Amino acid sequence: MRISELDISDAIKDLLSSRGFDELYPPQAEAIKAGVLEGESLVMASPTASGKTLVAELCAFKHILEQGGKVLYLVPLRALASEKYEDFQTYSSLTKEDGNKIRVGVSTGDLDSRKSWLGDYDIVVTTNEKCDSLLRHRSPWMEDVSLVIVDEVHLIGNDRGPTLEVALARLRQLTPELQVLALSATIRNVDEVAEWLKAQWIETKWRPVPLKEGVAFNEKIIFNDGSTKRLRPLNRLAPINIAMNSVLDGGQSLIFVESRRRAQSIAREAGSALRGTNKKKAEMRLLEISTMISTRGEKTRLSDDLASAVAGGAAFHHAGLSSAHRKIVETAFKDGLIKILSATPTLAAGVNLPARTAVIASYKRFRPGYGMYPISVLEYKQMSGRAGRPQYDDAGEAILIASSSDEQ
Repeated sequence: MRISELDISDAIKDLLSSRGFDELYPPQAEAIKAGVLEGESLVMASPTASGKTLVAELCAFKHILEQGGKVLYLVPLRALASEKYEDFQTYSSLTKEDGNKIRVGVSTGDLDSRKSWLGDYDIVVTTNEKCDSLLRHRSPWMEDVSLVIVDEVHLIGNDRGPTLEVALARLRQLTPELQVLALSATIRNVDEVAEWLKAQWIETKWRPVPLKEGVAFNEKIIFNDGSTKRLRPLNRLAPINIAMNSVLDGGQSLIFVESRRRAQSIAREAGSALRGTNKKKAEMRLLEISTMISTRGEKTRLSDDLASAVAGGAAFHHAGLSSAHRKIVETAFKDGLIKILSATPTLAAGVNLPARTAVIASYKRFRPGYGMYPISVLEYKQMSGRAGRPQYDDAGEAILIASSSDEQ
């Protein structure tokens, strides 16, 4: 199915064409066939980078440009809210029927406020908790919302899930004809969620970049398709060794770790290991970015650690970073300058930073009363889903690390 065949305005078609969009991915075509552009509520479960965001954008502008509606976009994390806000800003040149440009607003903090000024925006991006606050304070513009897009809807099953569940229930009570578009890469009970939302649903495993999942022990990776891969011994730490092998083959790597402290120590070690492997031009750009980190915001031990790692071509990413530093790291990684990024699992929850190789450095977490306990399959799938860069890689690799041959 081609973009030109869709029942959307010519202005959107022209804008999408200028951004290189021509033909829909299979999951996107399925969503269109399910009636999402005709107002049908939909739960869309498809892997990372399979095009869920474009479906959300098409629905949003259908409501705003053709129906005079208002769109609420819900996300679980502030970092993801910032990313979605910037995504929608690329459409700010579109003009509504009243002659005004589309306006996008974002609100993530300050839980005790009505935020009445948000009523002036056509698209409001906010966190689940902020939405709950806006509903409790009876923000008058909430009644004008005609479409709510729920990103990472699978999180309805975790500790913070009740907040999202209550917010969705109240929004649907407020506007019975509300269209709901729920998105997830890893949802086990898509049919049950769809039944609760009175929605259609589609579930697919299609990915633009095939995923190979493997387990590493010593210098050998065994993949789930039966193939194996020998690693060059480049570093004493297994996660960095796997990442370095990927980098020297022309890729980028994400290393998921269990704590902020380990994310920082892995980044320091990776930055040292990468020194001397970057081209001269890249080295100069990395030094510029390192200086930018040192001079922006408060100078702390954290910012010093980050600046030092970035100078070598590595970085860390977790909730303790300032928004300014987090933005610098994300941009440098997207630009291919930072080759190895160590992160806590929160990065897997939606932020669009794919890499050729995703390394899950530890598949166990400490749980009070249980000790070290394996992570859920859902959490693993969230992290492994970051492997594979569309337009860059023929396949992504998600690697678990074993401590013995038996465990492998």
